[in-house]
Amino acid sequence: MVARAMLASSSSCGSFRCPKQDTRRVRDAVADARDLIRVVADDPGLPQFLRTEASRLLPMAASQPDLVPARLDALRLRVLPDLPLWPPERDYARCVSVATFWRFHLDPAVRGFFRHGIEYQRHLEAHPDPALVARGHLPGGVLVPARHSWLVPADRIAGLDGVQTRSLLQVEQRPPYLVMIFPVARMLSAGVRVREPRGVDAVPGGFTGWVPGDVPGERIDENIPLAALGSLQWRP
Repeated sequence: MVARAMLASSSSCGSFRCPKQDTRRVRDAVADARDLIRVVADDPGLPQFLRTEASRLLPMAASQPDLVPARLDALRLRVLPDLPLWPPERDYARCVSVATFWRFHLDPAVRGFFRHGIEYQRHLEAHPDPALVARGHLPGGVLVPARHSWLVPADRIAGLDGVQTRSLLQVEQRPPYLVMIFPVARMLSAGVRVREPRGVDAVPGGFTGWVPGDVPGERIDENIPLAALGSLQWRP
């Protein structure tokens, strides 16, 4: 009976190393690396030389997929100075899951009190006004680093609940969300400039499914300071 139990556990990879799982992980890593390369190489809005250099990384995706993101990020840093920026002309919003908010936007001194995003979400949900609590946990200085500054026109998601917002923006994580609203006047006063996102912008987040123009009006920009924030909304 013990031997049979051990055999069953081994065959289902319960407490033993599973070659099938290892092979699947490698296959997934290769596929992700290739997809990320294609996001950059297939973007007609990028210079041809950069798209060609991205394509040359395809053999690396098969042999050393873990190195691909760093090589693509080097291409991103090369082309960033050449991508045009302009002053915003409307209010914008950044919609994130609570886990993303906890990881990237929370004051580090506050983040340390919570082991993970789920624990922080439970903390917020225990309050009658989660957005007010979350706003009190924001750091000074840079609120949204440039590499993560994906924005959409605020009026495109106004009045939507979490499910509707997820469908429109094709967000992978489920609601609830925290929505940062950046009024154009505050963005201008803070010196924030925006531009159309390009395939290289998908590299830091590993957005292998990004397609140019897939989210109408989408923008990305330089660092966004806390001073540019208008309201913070809770969207269950």
